Amino acid sequence: MRIFNKYLVTAILVSLLASPALGQVTLEQCIKRALEANFSVIISDNNLQIAKNNVTLAPFLPSVTLSSRQSANRLEQRNYTDEGARESSRSTGSAILNSANLSWKLFDGFSMFATRDKQKELLAQGEYNFRSVAENMVMQVSAQYYLIISLQNQVNLLEELVAISQIRYNQSLTRFNIGSSSGLEYKQAKIYLNSDSSKLLLQKENLKNAYIEIFRLMNVPLDSKTIIKDSIIAEPVLEVERLVALANENNTSLAALRAGERIANLDTRITKASRYPSLDLTAGYGYNFNQSQFFPSKYNESNGFNWGLSFSIPVFDRNEINRKMKNARISEENANLVYLKAKQDLESELYQLYNVYINNLRLIGFEDENREAAYLNLDAALEKYRLGSLSGIEFRDIQLSYLDASDRRLKAIYQAKISEITLHLLAGELFRQSE
Repeated sequence: MRIFNKYLVTAILVSLLASPALGQVTLEQCIKRALEANFSVIISDNNLQIAKNNVTLAPFLPSVTLSSRQSANRLEQRNYTDEGARESSRSTGSAILNSANLSWKLFDGFSMFATRDKQKELLAQGEYNFRSVAENMVMQVSAQYYLIISLQNQVNLLEELVAISQIRYNQSLTRFNIGSSSGLEYKQAKIYLNSDSSKLLLQKENLKNAYIEIFRLMNVPLDSKTIIKDSIIAEPVLEVERLVALANENNTSLAALRAGERIANLDTRITKASRYPSLDLTAGYGYNFNQSQFFPSKYNESNGFNWGLSFSIPVFDRNEINRKMKNARISEENANLVYLKAKQDLESELYQLYNVYINNLRLIGFEDENREAAYLNLDAALEKYRLGSLSGIEFRDIQLSYLDASDRRLKAIYQAKISEITLHLLAGELFRQSE
């Protein structure tokens, strides 16, 4: 892509364990494809090209026009005398007028310089808007990528749960067949097995839909057979002070608002220029050709140059300039207030998100311990149930305890990763400009 090639995706988003197999994609590949093919990114790139095209030297350059006009006429004249006699005459004529005119504003109160600077700031704002779209695309693709990993882990967990429920059902059915237990036990085991199987089907459905969404972001066929196999690995703990400092300096939204402040200041300068005199240069060249039977000569021809300077001073314009200046200063103040508010909101969002991030990291530690303990309990409960020293209800409670602990752990890992990526987004770290 023309504009995106200026930027490189930083390595902070990617933690890979092995090389991808056939039909398998990595996070970098998903991001690269989305930035090249996603419609939102392409539209934003086109808008940036428009902004680039609008940066010209037009405020300093003259305008030149060429004009040409050709006309012809045919006149019939009839005169009647008192005796009724008629005298008729016919005449024809033609004319050609060619001209070239130049108009050049030599001085306009420095408005042309402010206009040129405004074009550059609008381009900078367009670049920030494009970068914001690209950053949000990286965020969406990354979140969807890690969601697929999390959902796949949940599918694996439920498959494990279904396998355990199947073992329990087989054992209870065997007991019923040999007459060592009532039919209630194996029927309840069947209900639990069907319930777990239903949960598994729903989770597989969520996984398929998650793949469809990332395929949409990547703009590839929605029925692609590409698979994602990866692990979610957290980075070393981020420092909130460093993130806040980077956000104030590099956050894309704040950078765009700073450009908006400069644009408001330039609008004030452009309005102020209306108070100064203006000087215009005009020049031209003309060629005229006329032919008519009424001329004593065969035809008339003329050509020549003309030039002049026009100097004007605004004296009184019904206080319109003063009104525009007041409004321009208010707009400039508002642009600064919008920036300060956005900066405050950004810091608030960052601090709150950092708390969520730290809390999720702590939850991962707790849930790792809970899952390990729940797994050991489940392993022991399965043996006790086989031996008949544990009831089906007690076994189900232990089984669900393991499911809940594992599920909370997976969600904490996913939420911690999403919080981590969002913090990098707010800090303006998703991209770095290539040197």
